[in-house]
Amino acid sequence: MNTSQHNLQGKSILVFILLIIGLIIIVIGSLELLSLLKIKPSLPSPLATRTEINTISFPRQLKDATGNTLIIPKRPQRIVSQTLGTDEILLALCPANRIVAVSTLALNEKYSNVVEKARTIPGQTTLNVEHILDLNPDLIFVASYNQAETIELLQTTGAPVFRFANFNRIDDIKNNIKTIGYAIGEDKRVAALITKMEEEIKAIRVNFSPLNTQPPRVMLYDQWHYTAGSNTLFDDMLQVLGAINVAANQGIKGHIKISDEQIIEWQPDFIVTGSHYDKFEEVRRQLRENPTIAVSNVGKKSGRIIVIDNRHLTAVSQYIIYGIRALAQDLF
Repeated sequence: MNTSQHNLQGKSILVFILLIIGLIIIVIGSLELLSLLKIKPSLPSPLATRTEINTISFPRQLKDATGNTLIIPKRPQRIVSQTLGTDEILLALCPANRIVAVSTLALNEKYSNVVEKARTIPGQTTLNVEHILDLNPDLIFVASYNQAETIELLQTTGAPVFRFANFNRIDDIKNNIKTIGYAIGEDKRVAALITKMEEEIKAIRVNFSPLNTQPPRVMLYDQWHYTAGSNTLFDDMLQVLGAINVAANQGIKGHIKISDEQIIEWQPDFIVTGSHYDKFEEVRRQLRENPTIAVSNVGKKSGRIIVIDNRHLTAVSQYIIYGIRALAQDLF
């Protein structure tokens, strides 16, 4: 190798080394610049990843009011509901193709707010355990007022049963919505539904207020002579509106049957009762013509007997908002 070739080879090696050094300097400079600008490389956030997984992951575990624990291994795809309350909540949160059966009350126009939606569900539940199991459910919603024998038989078979027991406050309804949404993996829809409920309650309070400083004294009295005292959803509805529950003030707890004479003794400002939407006037007339009510303050004054759609007055789902609004409109 002559001197010229040797010099050329040496220059090539030097250029290569200089290029490598230059690249290293560029990389180091870029990292320093990112640090100065407080810009971090785009890497997955472990915390965000964990949060996302917790939101949509299964298995999930629930404990009902009786202390029974239910483990749901995966997102349910064959859900069975045996109560109207869970029917109405489910059909607001869950795609219909994941519900295989709802209660027979869901199709009853006198009490159900979801008749049209319920007609799209292929099955209706009965008290027959074999019929329920034949639906091959991966989640069954029942309530404390369902027939105890049916619930016990379902549980002894190992069926995935969750029992609801609290329906006496609006907060109970919200908690039941949260529980159902968590069980079926529809967390985002739960948040939207509860937010809507809360916004509507605020709007009712803003739009309807007492015409005078004295809150109205109100009493539930249905066609079967039952009233509602403390620890009832009706009492909670009145508290939302700032009205007084006469029965609760008289020490009544829960729902009990009373005599007509109690109305004379307690003299409420308003009587509230429920009816199918096309029977309002008939029910109002029956109460007004009751001899005892006729001589009470309520019977003597026009507009003091309030009739509310049964679907809204007796709802234990988000549809209770309709009952609160109807009550507010007639009271104020």
